[in-house]
Amino acid sequence: MYRKQQQLLMAWGKQFPVTPWEQERNKRITAIMGHPNPFVTQERSWTQGYKTMGDGVAIGLTAKSAQSQKPTSVFRSISVGSIIGNGKSHVYHLPDGCPSYDKVSSKNQVTFDSESAAKSAGYRKAGNCK
Repeated sequence: MYRKQQQLLMAWGKQFPVTPWEQERNKRITAIMGHPNPFVTQERSWTQGYKTMGDGVAIGLTAKSAQSQKPTSVFRSISVGSIIGNGKSHVYHLPDGCPSYDKVSSKNQVTFDSESAAKSAGYRKAGNCK
């Protein structure tokens, strides 16, 4: 992300704070997805100079979240045995039996705990998986 894009998001966050409706919407989405939007819950906020990780974007944390940061399925590291989905193609790969498991670009990786979670998110199994 370019510096100007970061500055735009930081200014937007200050000018338009989270509304009660956005908080309610986040609660409803959390009930379905299993994790909240950390920007709506204010566990994370836009700061200058983030670093990318293989499982998403690491953005400067607020003091509140630095103490209580809990990994979620979106912002956690890929663990051995995780199912990796490709966010661009919506295809998932299993750790065993899928030759392309470790070939998914880090910027497109989405992890799942189970095949059913991947399928319910709209992903399909890679054709070359056994």
